[in-house]
Amino acid sequence: MPSGVSDLSFLFITSLIGFLILFFVFFNELFRIDRNHIFQCFLLSTEVFSFNFFLLLGIDGLDMTVVSSIVSSYFAFIPIIEYILFKSKPKLNTVIAIIISIIGVFMIIGFNVNSFMNIKILYLLLADISIALYMITTGQFAKASNPAILSMGQLFFVTIFSFIGWFVESTVFNGGAMRFPTDALFWGSVVFISFFIRGLYTVVQVYAQRYLSPINVSLIFATEIMMTLFLSRIISSFFGFMQEIEPITIIKCIGAVFMVTGILICDNSFYEFIIKKIGVSNGKA
Repeated sequence: MPSGVSDLSFLFITSLIGFLILFFVFFNELFRIDRNHIFQCFLLSTEVFSFNFFLLLGIDGLDMTVVSSIVSSYFAFIPIIEYILFKSKPKLNTVIAIIISIIGVFMIIGFNVNSFMNIKILYLLLADISIALYMITTGQFAKASNPAILSMGQLFFVTIFSFIGWFVESTVFNGGAMRFPTDALFWGSVVFISFFIRGLYTVVQVYAQRYLSPINVSLIFATEIMMTLFLSRIISSFFGFMQEIEPITIIKCIGAVFMVTGILICDNSFYEFIIKKIGVSNGKA
Protein backbone atom coordinates (compact mmCIF):
# COMPACT_ATOMS: atom_id res chain seq x y z
CA MET A 1 0.00 0.00 0.00
CA PRO A 2 1.14 3.60 -0.57
CA SER A 3 2.70 5.28 2.46
CA GLY A 4 0.31 7.39 4.51
CA VAL A 5 -2.73 5.26 3.67
CA SER A 6 -4.73 4.08 6.67
CA ASP A 7 -4.65 0.33 7.22
CA LEU A 8 -8.17 0.58 8.62
CA SER A 9 -9.37 2.18 5.38
CA PHE A 10 -7.89 -0.75 3.47
CA LEU A 11 -9.59 -3.20 5.82
CA PHE A 12 -12.89 -1.35 5.42
CA ILE A 13 -12.82 -1.19 1.62
CA THR A 14 -11.71 -4.79 1.09
CA SER A 15 -14.22 -6.13 3.63
CA LEU A 16 -17.03 -4.13 2.05
CA ILE A 17 -16.27 -5.37 -1.47
CA GLY A 18 -15.77 -8.92 -0.20
CA PHE A 19 -19.16 -8.74 1.53
CA LEU A 20 -20.86 -7.44 -1.61
CA ILE A 21 -19.35 -10.27 -3.68
CA LEU A 22 -20.64 -12.90 -1.25
CA PHE A 23 -23.96 -11.06 -0.94
CA PHE A 24 -24.69 -11.41 -4.65
CA VAL A 25 -23.42 -15.01 -4.78
CA PHE A 26 -25.26 -16.28 -1.68
CA PHE A 27 -28.22 -13.91 -1.59
CA ASN A 28 -30.77 -16.73 -1.27
CA GLU A 29 -29.05 -18.01 1.87
CA LEU A 30 -29.99 -14.82 3.73
CA PHE A 31 -33.57 -16.07 4.07
CA ARG A 32 -32.26 -18.77 6.43
CA ILE A 33 -30.64 -16.34 8.88
CA ASP A 34 -31.66 -16.43 12.55
CA ARG A 35 -30.53 -15.00 15.88
CA ASN A 36 -27.86 -17.64 16.36
CA HIS A 37 -26.31 -16.73 13.02
CA ILE A 38 -26.25 -13.04 13.94
CA PHE A 39 -24.57 -13.73 17.30
CA GLN A 40 -22.04 -16.09 15.73
CA CYS A 41 -21.19 -13.64 12.94
CA PHE A 42 -20.77 -10.82 15.48
CA LEU A 43 -18.43 -12.92 17.62
CA LEU A 44 -16.34 -14.10 14.64
CA SER A 45 -16.04 -10.56 13.27
CA THR A 46 -14.97 -9.27 16.70
CA GLU A 47 -12.15 -11.83 16.76
CA VAL A 48 -11.08 -11.02 13.20
CA PHE A 49 -11.10 -7.28 13.85
CA SER A 50 -9.21 -7.74 17.14
CA PHE A 51 -6.54 -9.68 15.28
CA ASN A 52 -6.12 -6.89 12.72
CA PHE A 53 -6.22 -4.18 15.39
CA PHE A 54 -3.51 -5.72 17.59
CA LEU A 55 -1.46 -6.55 14.50
CA LEU A 56 -1.51 -2.89 13.47
CA LEU A 57 -0.40 -1.85 16.95
CA GLY A 58 2.44 -4.36 16.96
CA ILE A 59 4.01 -4.04 13.52
CA ASP A 60 4.90 -0.33 13.64
CA GLY A 61 8.66 0.00 13.98
CA LEU A 62 9.22 -3.72 14.60
CA ASP A 63 11.43 -5.96 12.50
CA MET A 64 9.13 -7.70 10.01
CA THR A 65 10.91 -11.04 10.36
CA VAL A 66 10.01 -10.98 14.05
CA VAL A 67 6.42 -10.03 13.20
CA SER A 68 6.11 -12.86 10.70
CA SER A 69 7.65 -15.39 13.07
CA ILE A 70 5.28 -14.55 15.94
CA VAL A 71 2.08 -14.14 13.92
CA SER A 72 2.70 -17.32 11.93
CA SER A 73 3.05 -19.28 15.18
CA TYR A 74 -0.48 -18.56 16.40
CA PHE A 75 -1.45 -22.23 16.01
CA ALA A 76 0.57 -22.98 19.17
CA PHE A 77 -2.10 -21.17 21.20
CA ILE A 78 -4.95 -23.34 19.94
CA PRO A 79 -4.34 -26.42 22.16
CA ILE A 80 -3.85 -24.14 25.18
CA ILE A 81 -7.12 -22.28 24.57
CA GLU A 82 -9.01 -25.51 23.87
CA TYR A 83 -7.77 -26.92 27.16
CA ILE A 84 -8.85 -23.79 29.06
CA LEU A 85 -12.29 -23.60 27.41
CA PHE A 86 -13.15 -27.27 26.91
CA LYS A 87 -10.69 -29.13 29.16
CA SER A 88 -9.52 -30.88 26.02
CA LYS A 89 -5.98 -32.22 26.47
CA PRO A 90 -3.87 -32.10 23.31
CA LYS A 91 -2.71 -35.40 21.86
CA LEU A 92 0.97 -36.27 21.76
CA ASN A 93 1.13 -36.00 17.97
CA THR A 94 -0.38 -32.50 18.17
CA VAL A 95 2.31 -31.32 20.59
CA ILE A 96 5.05 -32.88 18.45
CA ALA A 97 3.56 -31.32 15.30
CA ILE A 98 3.45 -27.84 16.87
CA ILE A 99 7.08 -28.03 18.03
CA ILE A 100 8.32 -29.24 14.64
CA SER A 101 6.25 -26.66 12.73
CA ILE A 102 7.42 -23.75 14.90
CA ILE A 103 11.03 -24.79 14.30
CA GLY A 104 10.24 -24.80 10.58
CA VAL A 105 8.67 -21.32 10.77
CA PHE A 106 11.73 -19.80 12.40
CA MET A 107 14.09 -21.60 10.03
CA ILE A 108 12.23 -20.22 7.00
CA ILE A 109 11.87 -16.65 8.22
CA GLY A 110 14.73 -16.26 10.66
CA PHE A 111 14.62 -13.71 13.45
CA ASN A 112 16.68 -11.27 15.44
CA VAL A 113 16.63 -12.27 19.12
CA ASN A 114 17.27 -8.70 20.26
CA SER A 115 14.10 -7.55 18.50
CA PHE A 116 12.00 -9.67 20.86
CA MET A 117 12.81 -7.31 23.74
CA ASN A 118 10.01 -4.93 22.75
CA ILE A 119 6.67 -4.09 24.37
CA LYS A 120 4.98 -4.43 20.98
CA ILE A 121 5.56 -8.16 21.15
CA LEU A 122 2.64 -8.17 23.60
CA TYR A 123 0.35 -6.73 20.90
CA LEU A 124 1.41 -9.46 18.48
CA LEU A 125 0.75 -12.15 21.07
CA LEU A 126 -2.73 -10.67 21.61
CA ALA A 127 -3.19 -10.84 17.83
CA ASP A 128 -2.18 -14.52 17.95
CA ILE A 129 -4.69 -15.22 20.72
CA SER A 130 -7.43 -13.43 18.75
CA ILE A 131 -6.89 -15.43 15.58
CA ALA A 132 -6.53 -18.68 17.56
CA LEU A 133 -9.91 -17.98 19.17
CA TYR A 134 -11.30 -17.26 15.72
CA MET A 135 -10.11 -20.62 14.40
CA ILE A 136 -11.66 -22.44 17.36
CA THR A 137 -15.02 -20.67 17.27
CA THR A 138 -15.23 -20.99 13.48
CA GLY A 139 -14.72 -24.73 13.84
CA GLN A 140 -17.47 -24.88 16.46
CA PHE A 141 -19.98 -22.78 14.52
CA ALA A 142 -19.31 -24.16 11.03
CA LYS A 143 -20.37 -27.68 12.01
CA ALA A 144 -23.99 -26.71 12.68
CA SER A 145 -24.48 -23.31 11.02
CA ASN A 146 -24.78 -22.14 7.43
CA PRO A 147 -21.21 -21.45 6.16
CA ALA A 148 -22.41 -18.91 3.57
CA ILE A 149 -24.21 -16.85 6.22
CA LEU A 150 -21.21 -17.05 8.57
CA SER A 151 -18.92 -15.82 5.77
CA MET A 152 -21.17 -12.92 4.80
CA GLY A 153 -22.02 -11.98 8.38
CA GLN A 154 -18.49 -11.69 9.64
CA LEU A 155 -17.48 -9.54 6.66
CA PHE A 156 -20.53 -7.34 7.28
CA PHE A 157 -19.58 -6.65 10.90
CA VAL A 158 -15.86 -6.26 10.12
CA THR A 159 -16.85 -3.63 7.55
CA ILE A 160 -18.75 -1.71 10.24
CA PHE A 161 -15.98 -2.06 12.85
CA SER A 162 -13.25 -0.97 10.44
CA PHE A 163 -15.29 2.00 9.23
CA ILE A 164 -15.75 3.19 12.81
CA GLY A 165 -12.04 2.69 13.47
CA TRP A 166 -11.09 4.55 10.30
CA PHE A 167 -13.44 7.40 11.23
CA VAL A 168 -11.97 7.72 14.75
CA GLU A 169 -8.42 7.49 13.43
CA SER A 170 -8.99 10.15 10.76
CA THR A 171 -11.05 12.68 12.73
CA VAL A 172 -9.81 12.28 16.29
CA PHE A 173 -6.16 11.24 16.05
CA ASN A 174 -5.16 12.69 12.67
CA GLY A 175 -7.52 15.67 12.67
CA GLY A 176 -8.44 15.25 9.04
CA ALA A 177 -11.19 13.98 6.78
CA MET A 178 -11.72 10.44 5.57
CA ARG A 179 -10.43 10.26 2.02
CA PHE A 180 -10.18 7.37 -0.39
CA PRO A 181 -6.68 6.92 -1.88
CA THR A 182 -6.30 7.55 -5.61
CA ASP A 183 -3.16 5.47 -6.10
CA ALA A 184 -3.67 2.82 -8.81
CA LEU A 185 -1.53 0.29 -6.93
CA PHE A 186 -3.76 0.66 -3.87
CA TRP A 187 -6.92 -0.13 -5.84
CA GLY A 188 -5.21 -3.01 -7.61
CA SER A 189 -4.44 -4.49 -4.21
CA VAL A 190 -8.01 -3.81 -3.10
CA VAL A 191 -9.48 -5.79 -6.00
CA PHE A 192 -7.08 -8.69 -5.48
CA ILE A 193 -7.52 -8.91 -1.70
CA SER A 194 -11.30 -8.35 -1.83
CA PHE A 195 -11.89 -11.26 -4.20
CA PHE A 196 -9.28 -13.83 -3.19
CA ILE A 197 -8.88 -13.13 0.55
CA ARG A 198 -12.04 -11.49 1.88
CA GLY A 199 -14.34 -13.41 -0.45
CA LEU A 200 -12.95 -16.76 -1.64
CA TYR A 201 -10.61 -17.42 1.30
CA THR A 202 -13.31 -16.71 3.91
CA VAL A 203 -15.82 -19.08 2.31
CA VAL A 204 -13.29 -21.88 1.76
CA GLN A 205 -12.07 -21.62 5.35
CA VAL A 206 -15.54 -21.78 6.89
CA TYR A 207 -16.54 -24.74 4.72
CA ALA A 208 -13.25 -26.54 5.41
CA GLN A 209 -13.60 -26.18 9.15
CA ARG A 210 -16.77 -28.24 9.07
CA TYR A 211 -14.55 -31.25 8.48
CA LEU A 212 -11.15 -30.39 9.97
CA SER A 213 -10.01 -29.50 13.47
CA PRO A 214 -8.79 -25.93 14.21
CA ILE A 215 -5.21 -27.09 14.75
CA ASN A 216 -5.13 -28.97 11.43
CA VAL A 217 -6.52 -25.95 9.56
CA SER A 218 -4.08 -23.61 11.31
CA LEU A 219 -1.05 -25.73 10.47
CA ILE A 220 -2.15 -25.95 6.85
CA PHE A 221 -2.63 -22.17 6.70
CA ALA A 222 0.82 -21.74 8.22
CA THR A 223 2.30 -23.15 5.02
CA GLU A 224 1.60 -19.79 3.39
CA ILE A 225 5.13 -18.88 4.51
CA MET A 226 6.53 -21.87 2.65
CA MET A 227 4.45 -21.15 -0.46
CA THR A 228 5.54 -17.51 -0.42
CA LEU A 229 9.14 -18.65 -0.20
CA PHE A 230 8.92 -20.68 -3.41
CA LEU A 231 6.35 -18.61 -5.33
CA SER A 232 7.73 -15.15 -4.47
CA ARG A 233 9.86 -14.97 -7.61
CA ILE A 234 6.87 -15.61 -9.86
CA ILE A 235 4.54 -13.26 -7.97
CA SER A 236 7.13 -10.50 -7.57
CA SER A 237 8.08 -10.69 -11.22
CA PHE A 238 4.42 -10.36 -12.22
CA PHE A 239 3.88 -7.27 -10.05
CA GLY A 240 7.33 -5.78 -10.69
CA PHE A 241 8.77 -6.11 -7.16
CA MET A 242 11.82 -8.24 -7.93
CA GLN A 243 13.98 -6.14 -5.60
CA GLU A 244 12.06 -7.46 -2.58
CA ILE A 245 12.83 -11.15 -3.15
CA GLU A 246 14.92 -12.91 -0.52
CA PRO A 247 17.22 -15.77 -1.60
CA ILE A 248 16.13 -19.37 -1.06
CA THR A 249 18.69 -21.00 1.23
CA ILE A 250 19.28 -24.56 2.41
CA ILE A 251 18.12 -23.60 5.90
CA LYS A 252 14.82 -22.27 4.53
CA CYS A 253 14.26 -25.42 2.49
CA ILE A 254 14.89 -27.56 5.57
CA GLY A 255 12.43 -25.36 7.44
CA ALA A 256 9.84 -26.04 4.73
CA VAL A 257 10.39 -29.78 5.19
CA PHE A 258 9.87 -29.33 8.95
CA MET A 259 6.55 -27.57 8.34
CA VAL A 260 5.24 -30.27 6.01
CA THR A 261 6.37 -32.92 8.49
CA GLY A 262 4.54 -31.14 11.30
CA ILE A 263 1.32 -31.00 9.29
CA LEU A 264 1.52 -34.70 8.45
CA ILE A 265 2.21 -35.68 12.07
CA CYS A 266 -0.75 -33.58 13.22
CA ASP A 267 -3.03 -35.73 11.07
CA ASN A 268 -4.18 -38.54 13.37
CA SER A 269 -4.54 -41.16 10.64
CA PHE A 270 -1.04 -40.48 9.27
CA TYR A 271 0.46 -40.45 12.76
CA GLU A 272 -1.20 -43.76 13.67
CA PHE A 273 -0.03 -45.25 10.37
CA ILE A 274 3.59 -44.28 11.12
CA ILE A 275 3.39 -45.55 14.70
CA LYS A 276 1.94 -48.81 13.43
CA LYS A 277 4.71 -49.19 10.86
CA ILE A 278 7.37 -48.44 13.45
CA GLY A 279 5.75 -50.91 15.83
CA VAL A 280 5.71 -53.62 13.14
CA SER A 281 9.34 -52.91 12.29
CA ASN A 282 10.37 -53.09 15.94
CA GLY A 283 8.42 -56.33 16.33
CA LYS A 284 10.25 -57.87 13.40
CA ALA A 285 13.56 -56.63 14.67
